[in-house]
Amino acid sequence: MGSITEKLTGIVYDTGTDEEIIESMILVNDQIKALDDVKKQLRDLIVDRELSGTEHNNRMVRVSTIQRRVFDKSIMRRVFDEDLYDTMLKPDNAVIKKYIKENLEDLGGVSTELTQGMIEDGRPYQVVKIEKLTRGGTCQRLQR
Repeated sequence: MGSITEKLTGIVYDTGTDEEIIESMILVNDQIKALDDVKKQLRDLIVDRELSGTEHNNRMVRVSTIQRRVFDKSIMRRVFDEDLYDTMLKPDNAVIKKYIKENLEDLGGVSTELTQGMIEDGRPYQVVKIEKLTRGGTCQRLQR
């Protein structure tokens, strides 16, 4: 008979049989979903109450707004040759950034133009971070 104990809450998940392992995994997945919902609600409250910059228990609350951006196809069409443009027709930021990095000398100012010409993609989203303060008053990100 095996088991796994979750250290924070002390919940014991039975792992003695294949069925218990599967049931435990289903339970853990349900708990993760429920906690993600709670986390979203808490994040919304932090944003609504403008708690960014608040220090609590040697931790600092940070709220950042993130806006995804994509490369402007009209600039890509103008600065890339036709074959390369067709290859990158659906702009994949990682592929384009890698290409720019690998060909920086050949591209010259075009890399700057591409990067500065990036356009917003989708709705901005907010990231809430609670960072542990070190003794010198600086923040250390919590990895959870």
